[in-house]
Amino acid sequence: MKARSVLAVAACVVGATLGVVVPASAGLTTFCEGDAGAVTVPGDLRVAAGKSCVLDGTIVTGTVTVEPDANLVITGGAFQRAVSVQDNGFLDAQGTTFGSTLTVTDGYGVFMGSTTSGSVKVSPDKHPERPTYTYLNRVTVNGDYASTVGAVYADSSTFSGSFSGANVAYVDLLNSVVNKDFSVSGAPQGSVFCANEVYGNSSYSGNPGTLQIGADGPIAGCGQASFFFGNLDVSGNTGGVTLGNTIIRGNLAGTGNDPAPTGSNNRVRGTTSGQFVNLAPQAAARGMAAQQQNPADKLGERKAQAVAAAQAAGPAAL
Repeated sequence: MKARSVLAVAACVVGATLGVVVPASAGLTTFCEGDAGAVTVPGDLRVAAGKSCVLDGTIVTGTVTVEPDANLVITGGAFQRAVSVQDNGFLDAQGTTFGSTLTVTDGYGVFMGSTTSGSVKVSPDKHPERPTYTYLNRVTVNGDYASTVGAVYADSSTFSGSFSGANVAYVDLLNSVVNKDFSVSGAPQGSVFCANEVYGNSSYSGNPGTLQIGADGPIAGCGQASFFFGNLDVSGNTGGVTLGNTIIRGNLAGTGNDPAPTGSNNRVRGTTSGQFVNLAPQAAARGMAAQQQNPADKLGERKAQAVAAAQAAGPAAL
């Protein structure tokens, strides 16, 4: 399925070295600029403000910090403790294991592929106007995923906790599993939900953008069924709601949607109430609404810049 014209971004593998410094009265800290390979960093790793670091097979035993305007690209590595991405920072992680949490604050964005992590939190602080791009592909999140900024796209991923997007540009979730609650609110560009399973309760509230929940269109094609094993509430949305091809084991409810929801081929095991009683058929496809960002494209551009900068810096002294 293709949603919002999202394109794949190829992983980049390069060799590398690291520079190490030991601050007074502190543990070992490694500052990385340039390329680094299959070594173990016995402490914290930092990418200094404005610098770029590209790692291949590197293991970091301490925390990882991507400072403001910095870039970190890693392939086939492991971060054993918490990772944080700061103001306008960028992180690309392919085939990498995160042993703890990932926190992105005012970041440019993250692209994670074939990666395992702890809980993920994406939020604004001093720059709520900055769009943060989040692209997850074949990612396992062992905890909650929560975003309160930017564009969110997740495909073929598993979340052991809850998944929430509040006041983001949009949330698109495809071919994925959420083991606890799922919610989308305040998204001006709406949301696509296709071929997913949610085992907690789900809600869509106060979204100005179009909501495509399980249906085939109007934003993107979706030929597979979606499963809600808890309750689904869809209320107070103003961009249009299409609900189709879903199995809902709990209750289906919703009021205050304008225009009224449409859809078909929904099987509800609990009660159906509000605007979802006698649901009108889906309207004709309207095509995708204009979109300001594309996570894959924007993250791919930043990754290319990061790799070029790291290669230009060359190996750093140990």
